[in-house]
Amino acid sequence: MEGNIIYIIFGLLFVLGYVYIAIEHKTHINKSGVALVLGGVLWLIVAILGHDKQEISHALAENGGEIFSIVVFLLSAMTIVEILVHFQLFDWIREKLVKKEISQIKLFWVLGALTFILSAFLDNLTTTLIMIQIGRKIYKDKDNFLIFVANTVIAANAGGAASPIGDVTTIMLWLANKFNALQVISIGIVPAIVAWVIPQYLMGRKIKKHEEVEKANESFDLVDEKKVEPYWSVIVIGMFSFILPVIFNLIGLPPFLGLLLGVGILWIFIDIKARTSHNVDHTTGKIINVIQKTDISTLKFFIGILLAVGALSHIGLLKDLNTFIFGQDINVTRLIIGNTVLGFTSSVLDNVPLVAAAIKMFAEGIAPAIWVLLAITAGTGGSMLVVGSAAGVAAMGQVKELNFSYYFKKATIPALLGYIFAVLTWVAMYFLGVF
Repeated sequence: MEGNIIYIIFGLLFVLGYVYIAIEHKTHINKSGVALVLGGVLWLIVAILGHDKQEISHALAENGGEIFSIVVFLLSAMTIVEILVHFQLFDWIREKLVKKEISQIKLFWVLGALTFILSAFLDNLTTTLIMIQIGRKIYKDKDNFLIFVANTVIAANAGGAASPIGDVTTIMLWLANKFNALQVISIGIVPAIVAWVIPQYLMGRKIKKHEEVEKANESFDLVDEKKVEPYWSVIVIGMFSFILPVIFNLIGLPPFLGLLLGVGILWIFIDIKARTSHNVDHTTGKIINVIQKTDISTLKFFIGILLAVGALSHIGLLKDLNTFIFGQDINVTRLIIGNTVLGFTSSVLDNVPLVAAAIKMFAEGIAPAIWVLLAITAGTGGSMLVVGSAAGVAAMGQVKELNFSYYFKKATIPALLGYIFAVLTWVAMYFLGVF
């Protein structure tokens, strides 16, 4: 009975914190602050309840190690992306696309494919922000631009779900050794493509086809007076840095160590360039300056949420919840249903705490393919509502006309169909023995 009361208290506090996180746009209370308070309060209650100090210390050390690896990985990735932005990789891509004399519908598919691919190397949030900036220079028609932005959210979430570094949740699962880089790519790529292509086709039918891309050239030339000249040496090193985590993982080292190495190489290379060439771009592009532009607030949100989930795991709530939902024995059918339901839930709730809880909840010995399904459902399920993913929330912040109602009317059904067929594709591949 006492255990049930404790579960209720912790559950209510977690839900209360979650509600405040979800309605950040109404309360104007930053979700990162709420998450940090939630994590701190839950562990404080654990200590007040009289749990053994050594056990708490051990649990926090383990929890802290997991948080450290994720936060360091994300901070390193954000730093490299800011470097690529500063040295004009994405300006160059935008310039090349604008100068192509292709129809709106062809451009829509090109940008969708680019979003899908980029989100596999960067993260879906960063990719969404970059693609919106590219789209602003290309789309003159307001309706076409809004459909493009909504589709960008879907494509970014789909592409990120099939890459070990494309989404925070896949990074979490990868760092928790639930699958390796090759497994998530080989098993997840086909369902991820399905989750992207179906909405892409349906959304593309809403694009007005009469306006040609070359009409945007005039406005582009007025804004960008000089030709974009990327610094390819820096960009090549930056892109290579995203391969290092995979290499490190294959030889048994933690992936964040590989990305840190990439940041270090970039750091030294740019500092040498700034000293020898005296180029203003190399000077302002020093990593010591770029780090200040990274989204530290988001990292603190992850820290708070992972601390809170760690507290729920420590008191045994997640283990008992797993037993209640999935039973004592490992049952593939129930796991598939559970992961699918979790994906639908992620359209309303943030997928980071959902996946963090699943990592603690699921029993040992589950096949990597099941964890890949979780990455697919949690990653693409958030596309069904604009508030269901970090990419969607970021898009709303960048494009004021993209509100909940507009996205629901234009993108929810395509995203839902993409999600359902992606899960069915995984199920068919699984039972046919493809992986």
